[in-house]
Amino acid sequence: MKGKVLSLGAAALLAGGAFLLSGSANVSNAQDLLGVTFIDNVKPYLEFRPRFEYVDQENTGKKDAKALTVRTKIGVKIGKVLDVPGLSAVLEAIDVSAVVDEYDPQRTKYETVKDPANTRLTQAYIAYTFGKTTFVAGRKYVAIDDHRFIGTVNWRQMPQTFGVLAIVDNTIPNLNVLLAGIYERKGIVDALNADWKMDKMPIILDVNYQVVPQMLKVKGFAYLITDVHNTLGVKASGKVGLGNGVTVSYLGEYAKQTDPYEKDNLAQKPDIDTDYYRVKVGASAMGFFANVMYTYFGDAGGKDKGFSTPLATLHKWDGWADVMLTGAAKGFYYGMKEWCVSAGYKNPALGKVMVAYLTFDADKTQPGIGTSIGSEVDLLYAKKLTKRLSFLAKAAMYNGDNGYCIDSACGTVYGKNDVTKYWLQLDYKY
Repeated sequence: MKGKVLSLGAAALLAGGAFLLSGSANVSNAQDLLGVTFIDNVKPYLEFRPRFEYVDQENTGKKDAKALTVRTKIGVKIGKVLDVPGLSAVLEAIDVSAVVDEYDPQRTKYETVKDPANTRLTQAYIAYTFGKTTFVAGRKYVAIDDHRFIGTVNWRQMPQTFGVLAIVDNTIPNLNVLLAGIYERKGIVDALNADWKMDKMPIILDVNYQVVPQMLKVKGFAYLITDVHNTLGVKASGKVGLGNGVTVSYLGEYAKQTDPYEKDNLAQKPDIDTDYYRVKVGASAMGFFANVMYTYFGDAGGKDKGFSTPLATLHKWDGWADVMLTGAAKGFYYGMKEWCVSAGYKNPALGKVMVAYLTFDADKTQPGIGTSIGSEVDLLYAKKLTKRLSFLAKAAMYNGDNGYCIDSACGTVYGKNDVTKYWLQLDYKY
């Protein structure tokens, strides 16, 4: 714990030192001699996020988990580096502390909560903007679209970050292009960390074009993840106002997954040939909203694994109980069909309340266990208490049926047990 505090303290010193180098009246003698302002337009930021999480899973032989964790984030945004217009930087560190540690991995006799005590430099990157083109290098958050394929996993106390070399271009009106290479992944737990050689980096290409403002946006994407798979896909989305405050939204997405273009940390490439699609329609009026979404994960088709999204913000999708997480990250061998129906109400004075019902079924019959995986009910209430402080309470109740497999023989079956989780959280940002 002492080491963590010292590490975070070092980050705080970086942020504090930034004020001394900000080009104000009290610049350092070294800067006076050089005639250069090292950094300017410095904006520190802070987040303090305590959260209680409870986990009860049947038939595991483990005690219910009770985790009170605290995320402390401290960072600094530097608007101008070396007095170069357009050259900026971000430095950020996060400490996760376990105040109540009755959970695995802190104590193995309890159920798992994936918020182990940890301290990490989460962001350290520079960006250079010239016209409508930005170049980025370093470790940072990468959130593409709605996090379905690549996201920050910011729900967990230690978020996911990537080491990237990227170009973002908006030169052509209504067209946004992202091209990036990833040389490292820092996952929500250290076991998920990975590194790739520069000539074997995962490649990200994401192209968005706004055809009609709000009504139609189309996108094409290629996520070539070294050692994992190649994913090529298209998506269309938008919303249409029907008058009297009524809005209808829609989304359609399809992707194909094949063998990865390159391997680095594996002896041989996995053999993959599968697909995925997602369809969603929604409506909102006077603060009320409702959505229906169908998601299809293709089966392995006799090859190594079914469709998977290992770099996504998985908690956002497929149920908050995270029972589907293993399949979504590693592939449902016999595929997975998911229905999600959600509804709620949002009002600045009252907050946001939402309920969702989800069902999960295998696409193909799983040997010995059939197709019915399980179902889930999710509940949420969120409220902004002040300008900087927000409150959240949510719960997930998963009702297990036959479960699912990630290998052909169903050697291990996931999702058979009932799972109950709930959370209480405060989030203060400065």
